[in-house]
Amino acid sequence: MIKATIKVQNEVQKVLLDSELLGQFSDGYWENSRNQSWTYLGNVEVANNSENAGVVFEDFVPCDYKAYSVNNKTLLEYVGDRMLVKARVSNYLKISDLSSIECLLEYACSQKVSKKVEVNEEDVAGLILKWQKDSSKFWNKEAEKSIAFIKNTGLQNLLQAINSDYKMSNMRKELNSITKILKNTRTKEIA
Repeated sequence: MIKATIKVQNEVQKVLLDSELLGQFSDGYWENSRNQSWTYLGNVEVANNSENAGVVFEDFVPCDYKAYSVNNKTLLEYVGDRMLVKARVSNYLKISDLSSIECLLEYACSQKVSKKVEVNEEDVAGLILKWQKDSSKFWNKEAEKSIAFIKNTGLQNLLQAINSDYKMSNMRKELNSITKILKNTRTKEIA
């Protein structure tokens, strides 16, 4: 297996790649594209390293690499709203790992975007209670992870992050930067 690391400039870029874009490379939007370089981006590590941004392959660059425009209008029509909620939380809380509240943020996105309302304490508490009562171990675990995150971060902080005024235009700037980062491909020896 080919090893690679995508070095990004900040927490928001890391969250966008980890939580959405890598999946879009491996089995989403670009999965069956003509250019097969997507196959090398589906299983990489993402690191926050602002001074050395780019895609660093361990031994060699495996193909004639073509960068993708991750600020693609069609892609954002489908996943832009959920990416925006994650970017808001990352930007507001200055964190780069949202994996423990991924399902909670998916719910927040559906509330905030489809219903055009702010997510509040009752929404979050009701959802976690529903997960706790569910017979599925998966949802019980999601409740535990969300509670642990909220205890550490604070519910008000999380709600302010979800409902913050970070806009789609802010996220598009980060996506443009990610597109440039993906064009900067090199091997470890050069890095």
